[in-house]
Amino acid sequence: MKTMTSRKLNCCLLLTIAIILVLTKRSEAHSEVPVSPYCKTCTIPNLCNRVVNGAANWNEAIVKSINACTQISYRIQNVTTNILPQITGIEPQSKISIQNTCKEAMDSAVSDLKEAVKALNKNDPGTMLTNLASLHTDCADALEQFGIKFSPLNKVVGRYLKFMSVALSVAQCPQ
Repeated sequence: MKTMTSRKLNCCLLLTIAIILVLTKRSEAHSEVPVSPYCKTCTIPNLCNRVVNGAANWNEAIVKSINACTQISYRIQNVTTNILPQITGIEPQSKISIQNTCKEAMDSAVSDLKEAVKALNKNDPGTMLTNLASLHTDCADALEQFGIKFSPLNKVVGRYLKFMSVALSVAQCPQ
């Protein structure tokens, strides 16, 4: 009888230890990357965390996200100007058309992002959101229309769309 009770007690102890280990591992897995309070609603929380890293308040977080979008817009202009001409198998007129479309779209994007910062500084969240929501997809559309599968260009345009998604999420985060 004593042996049976000891076995039951040992089984209960082992089960308890196993449960504690599982719960500890689960909490460790969730605590590895805490989500910034400005990224709670973002569909890309890891990118959002990197973008707003160190932001002390919502204003800093939105400025960081707008600046990240501006930088990637300039990057798209650089890639389309310097790399697109090297792509073969596309008519020269098509290349020029894509370059012009991407340049105009990114010029407009940078302008809208600057206007968003001005609106932020004037404490005009409606205008800021309107400017951020002016997602300029013309460059991505042109690449798709002409069937461009040039990885560096598609990659940077895809990053632009993700960064804009982060900026919109941060902008709509409760302050």
